[in-house]
Amino acid sequence: MRSRRTIFRVLTISGIWFAIGSCGLFETREPNKPQTPSQGCRPLTSSPTAAVIPNVEDFYGRQAGVTCYTSLLDTAFIFHPDPQDSAQALPQTPYVGWDEVVEADVNSRIASQQDFLEVDFQAEYAPAVIAPDQEIRFYPYQLRVSFVGSAPIVRYTGKADLTFKRGSDGQWRITNWVDHRGMVSDSTWGLLRASERP
Repeated sequence: MRSRRTIFRVLTISGIWFAIGSCGLFETREPNKPQTPSQGCRPLTSSPTAAVIPNVEDFYGRQAGVTCYTSLLDTAFIFHPDPQDSAQALPQTPYVGWDEVVEADVNSRIASQQDFLEVDFQAEYAPAVIAPDQEIRFYPYQLRVSFVGSAPIVRYTGKADLTFKRGSDGQWRITNWVDHRGMVSDSTWGLLRASERP
């Protein structure tokens, strides 16, 4: 009697494990492309946190968002990489002269090659510095991307110190982006940028 129960239990457990294994529950999943934002580029006259940051999250590196992202960049825009990223790139100097033209070009290159991209600015890690017509904000970020023809999603994390200025037209734009490595050993957004600069 015991042997029949043991055989029955073994067969039942084996059947359950077979069913779980064959249902696809443990298969590698393909990421879904982020959906196109339901609203267009937010007006830059509201504020950096209500317009500029959400526009970067929704439109950075996306073919349909190239014009929106470019509109966020002030003509005085400068990107400053993390010092370790600069040292890692030597003897090349991809960060030299990184202005709004270079930033817009790199964004377009990423947009034309990616098949998945997600940007997330998290809660500020330091208090904002706010003055009339200028704000400096401090965001940890995570960017996940995969490119056409390469399967894995690569994660970039770090901290961005962003300076926003309101122009004479009343629109807020990014004038300064200082990139920092985070607490983990992931690559920074600056390394992604450098890899896509021609």
